[in-house]
Order: sequence, then C-alpha cells, then structure tokens
Amino acid sequence: MRPLPNIAKRTATRRRQKGVAIITALLIVTIAATISITISTRLQLDVRRTANLVASDQAWFYLLAAEEWSQRILRDDKKESSIDDLSEAWAFELPPLPVEGGTIQGRLTDLQACINVNTLINENGINLVTEKRLQQLFRSLGLNPGLTQAITDWIDTDLETTNPNGAEDGYYLNLQKPYHTANTAMQSITELRLVKGFEDPKVYQAVAPYLCAFDTGGNEISINVNTASAEVLQSLSEKMTENLAKDIIERRQDEPFNDIKDFTGFSGLKDIIKDTKQLSTSSDYFLLRTQAVIGQANRVMYSIIYRDDSGKTSIIARSQRTL
Repeated sequence: MRPLPNIAKRTATRRRQKGVAIITALLIVTIAATISITISTRLQLDVRRTANLVASDQAWFYLLAAEEWSQRILRDDKKESSIDDLSEAWAFELPPLPVEGGTIQGRLTDLQACINVNTLINENGINLVTEKRLQQLFRSLGLNPGLTQAITDWIDTDLETTNPNGAEDGYYLNLQKPYHTANTAMQSITELRLVKGFEDPKVYQAVAPYLCAFDTGGNEISINVNTASAEVLQSLSEKMTENLAKDIIERRQDEPFNDIKDFTGFSGLKDIIKDTKQLSTSSDYFLLRTQAVIGQANRVMYSIIYRDDSGKTSIIARSQRTL
C-alpha cells in the first residue's frame, strides 16, 4: 500500500490543474467576448457611417434637384414677363417639403436688389457710380462713408493705400493675427469682415443685408428698383428720403415699374436721381439657398444662378456647408 501523503499530494496537484484550466477557460472566454464586442461596436459604427454617407448623398441630389427646379421657374418667368418684382413666383420662400427620408426647403432672392461691392472696381479703375451708392448707404446707416476706400484697397490689384481710410498689407500684416489683402474680387460678402473698419460685428451686421459679393465676369450690374430695399433705394441719391423710398415700395407693390422711365416719372424722381446708369427693372443674377435634412444629414447649399436675355440659365457659383 502506498503512503497516504502521496495520495494527498496527487489530489492537491489535480485540484491546482483544474483551477488553472478554469482560469484559462475564463480568460479565453473574456478575450473572445472582448473581441466580439469590439467587432460588434465597429460594425455598428460602420453601419452608422454608411447610413450617414447615404443620407448625405441623398441630400446632395435633392439640392441639385432644387437647383434645376429653381432654374426652370426663372426660365418660365422670363417667358412671361420682361420685368422682375417681388410678386412673382420665384420670389417666394419654399417651406419645408416632405421628401423620402426627410425635408427640403429653399428660397430664391434677387442679387440685383443689393449693391455688389465687387463692382466698386472696373477696368477703368474705381466705379464712381458704385462708390457714390456705397458712400450714401454708409452715411444713411450712420457709418463713415470713407469705408469704401478700405473695400477698394481690398479688391484692387495694387498695394497702394488709399488715404485716409484705406488699408493694404502694411495694415493687415501688423494685426495680432496678420494676413494679406485679397487683391481680387470677394467670393462672399462675409469676407467683408476681414476688411478694415468692418471687423466690428456691429458694423458688419449693419451693412450686410444691403450688400453682396459675386463675380460678374467684368459686367456692370444694375440695381433692380422693383426689388431693392428701402435702404438700397436711399443709396441712389442723397436727396432720396426715407419716406420717398417707402412710397416707391408701396407703389411697386400695387404696380411694378415697367422701365426706368416709368420709375423716374414717379413722384418727381427725375429731379432727384440724375444718373440712371446701372438701374433696371429686371434682373439677371439670383441667389438660391437650399437646405436638405435627410436622416442625420443636414446640408445647406448656396447657388448663384445667371439668366441671360434669352432666358437661358446657368449656375456660375456654388458653395455648401453641413450643419
């Protein structure tokens, strides 16, 4: 008979081996569970990412469809009328409409209802018509009319500072966060916030509703008196009072102006507005703002639409952002 101590020793050894086996099994199960959870999490992320990409692409196609729809409205409008006013079909905001997976909404606005700051410079230098209108607008808003000089220096191609209110690289490179002047046309009116005198948010917010910035290809842009705001109408002459501007708006609501002669014949305007250059009763440039919300995707697109005299339309600029 073997001694009892050996039996006890073997029994203890077996117990230790069983304990190690159990721990090893638990470790394997833990590792497998961790791997499984990791794979599942990554799979869920991939599914969500794919769903977001699909939704974003779907929103993009809805935005493009809205562009085409808007161009069709503008083409039809040109066939029906030779003037453009705020009572026409294109001038209404499209409320959120249900589409597959979400909603889409948009609005067309007349870019010739505002003063395009890029027209301040033309092939001959400073455009005196635009300069006078900007100065009058700033004056009526209680701002320094000399702010036009800083805009001129920002978009002209030279580095010569226009005194006393202009600014070129010498000014901007000495700021706490230095940068160069653009020396080219503005791509958006928000760029105006970089220009000397407009860094103050209050100044920028005061003028932004009445200004715009887009490339015209060197063409002169007229202000449409049938769509311009009271503030822009006041910029046409220093003798244009606030009350007269309101009278013009009331008149065109009842009966839009057919041509500039019809406009200047209203309430003695021919004695107030001596220079009718760059004035019109129709428009060629429009801004479309469209927003598509599909699932988690929320995309906004800005499209500048050009319409020629024959009614043909084209997209000349486009920008987008994700909310």
